[in-house]
Amino acid sequence: MSVPNRSFLFRHRLISFFRDLDIKGIRRLSVILPKVLLPAPEKVGKHVLKTIHGVDLLIDPSVDEGVELSLFQTGTYERGTIQLLHDFLQPGDTFLDVGANIGLMSSIASKIVGTSGLVYAVEANPKTLDILSHNLTLNNCDNTQILPIAVSNQKGEAILYENWSVNRGGSSLLSQGDQEGIKVPMERLDDLFSEDTPLKLVKMDVEGVEPSVLEGGLNWFRKQQPVFIIEVSTEREFEAGATAKDVLKMLETIGKFTIYKQKSSKERRGKLIEITSEDQLPKHDNIICIPLKRLS
Repeated sequence: MSVPNRSFLFRHRLISFFRDLDIKGIRRLSVILPKVLLPAPEKVGKHVLKTIHGVDLLIDPSVDEGVELSLFQTGTYERGTIQLLHDFLQPGDTFLDVGANIGLMSSIASKIVGTSGLVYAVEANPKTLDILSHNLTLNNCDNTQILPIAVSNQKGEAILYENWSVNRGGSSLLSQGDQEGIKVPMERLDDLFSEDTPLKLVKMDVEGVEPSVLEGGLNWFRKQQPVFIIEVSTEREFEAGATAKDVLKMLETIGKFTIYKQKSSKERRGKLIEITSEDQLPKHDNIICIPLKRLS
């Protein structure tokens, strides 16, 4: 049976409009409206959704309660992060998506950087790779290369632990509790890329092993001085993982950065707020790390 195409653009734009408003009471409408305006996720199942960002994605909101459910309910996911892709990328740039999941960010970045640019989509979970590949093909992302590996500070083999209690994108190299993992190949970015390979922007969402990824690409990152968008968290249920302070400590070995967060969160568009002290670091959100040379 073929997978249906679905579009709720008008309703999604309305829902996302309320979600972007930084007014607590009104913003609650973005939570209520999907239940009123859209069919139940379990009745819709797997389909190709037209997002508000101009890319189509194969999703199944009846299975995934993270990225795919959000896309179904709002037509977007991490709209603040997507805003940053538009802010920092231009035609001809190179984008590294570490933790590409089903390809939302990579597909959008592919359109921004154009035929003269490049996107590297790193995804370790073999169960997600087919969906990622399908979505990149669906959006004609010919400038995008999938790296079906885990990246860290050493080469070899790793155990990837799924975390469906969170969502499809919750897979981690850190143990998620009492469950079996999946063996996956692991590489260092410095072994895959020359330090002279251009790199403008890095988005990193690797569930607690961010410092190891940074260490494995130290030479590349030092030479290219990209902007980093890195998810940090102290609220993971099953493992300690790296904190924002751990990430910043590793960044100090790469260069000098000014650190920001978005005013509301990565879920909504908003201006950047500079972080000037440790108590301003987010508990679960992105930090945006801009090299000083890009600000000068």
